[in-house]
Amino acid sequence: MRGEACGGGDIADHPPAIESAQLLRAYRWMLLARQLDDTMWALRRQGKGHFAVSCAGHEAVGAAAGLAVDLATDVLAPHYRDLAACLAWGLTAREVVAHYFGRAADPCTGGRQPYAHWGSRERRIISQEGPQPNVVTHAAGLAYAARLLGERTVVWSAFGDGGALKGEVHEAMNFAGIHRLPIVFCVENNLYTQSVPLSKESAVVDLSLRAQGYGMPGISVDGMDLEAVYAAAAVAVERARAGQGPSLIEARTYRFRPNTSNDDDTRYRDPDEVDRWRERDPLLLTRSRLLERGVLSEPDAERMATEIGQEVADAATWAEAESDAEPESALLHTWADRRVRAAAE
Repeated sequence: MRGEACGGGDIADHPPAIESAQLLRAYRWMLLARQLDDTMWALRRQGKGHFAVSCAGHEAVGAAAGLAVDLATDVLAPHYRDLAACLAWGLTAREVVAHYFGRAADPCTGGRQPYAHWGSRERRIISQEGPQPNVVTHAAGLAYAARLLGERTVVWSAFGDGGALKGEVHEAMNFAGIHRLPIVFCVENNLYTQSVPLSKESAVVDLSLRAQGYGMPGISVDGMDLEAVYAAAAVAVERARAGQGPSLIEARTYRFRPNTSNDDDTRYRDPDEVDRWRERDPLLLTRSRLLERGVLSEPDAERMATEIGQEVADAATWAEAESDAEPESALLHTWADRRVRAAAE
């Protein structure tokens, strides 16, 4: 497979091939994610949305995760660029845009949090937090609970290269390694923590090498290549489900847009660098393979793009007209619904 393995065990042996139907399914998730991303970015420029976090360039990672897991039983602890993964786990275009606008119909936070604070108990998506990547410790805890309860649940926990260097990730991976938890850690390395390049974040280039310190296998793969990510993800998920413990996947990807809508990436990135990476757009690579293998024709590809474009436009129109959450709802899930007796009483 396209990757370099290291650490306690090997997740590069006998990688599974991706079936044509799976490839087409993943491409639809990726295309929907990109068109939602384009629309929300445009709405931000129009002053209709206050904050956007782009997933452009990261779509193959989340889509590969969606193919590798069992969506009926497995849990997603998402990176904030994991829109494709959230769509795979069941969020709809309308729900995503309602979340973006902060409407009452937002299934993730009820309009209480900015965009990309994912979460859905119904769809098995762990609530995202503002501080990154605190959700990894929650993911490890849930994986520990699944093991204690004898469930077959696997947790997919994703975070960025900057997050990979924070204490929460060390604690979560160390705990998971000790207890051989059913969790897959995926670092989506896009070479920058906002404006800080990887060379000033980490003394090692291959972040998968960190797996050795936790007694788990690690592998670095091309994060722009859906099939490369899937090959590593499928093996790691099955390994976790079989009780063999956690794995670390480093998906080397790139974000095409600024860190957020509040960022000016021209101050720290050369536009030529961005253009070079755009030549390896995961959507273009996946579309090309679908066409080469006869799974998708040019007319079919155009028709799919048009249908998804209309779905996204309809979702944006609907969500923009939806009502905001009631102000009083800001206090829900914050205080107990009953009086708590003071310790002195």
